Amino acid sequence: MMPSATYLFALANLAVCAAIVGISICRLNAMWGARWMVRAEYAGYIGAAFASGLSPMYGRWPWWDSIAVAAAILLGLLASGRAWAGDRTPAVATDLAPLEHQ
Repeated sequence: MMPSATYLFALANLAVCAAIVGISICRLNAMWGARWMVRAEYAGYIGAAFASGLSPMYGRWPWWDSIAVAAAILLGLLASGRAWAGDRTPAVATDLAPLEHQ
């Protein structure tokens, strides 16, 4: 017997949200000297991904919209992966950005 589409959407959403949580925890762990706004951003990703991934436990079943937003966040995290290579916080996350072009 095949599970209904609702359960498949919940499983896909949980998988995407678990990836977001994993990446965000790794980046928070690597943030020594990062600005508080950057740390808050990743803490927010963790909280939102937990809430979205576990939403069926409190009666909110995900659909295309939930998965699309979670996938967009995951895509952004994956795209910025090169800046975080070697578990080092990028300079942009630790210093104020310069106002002039270099």
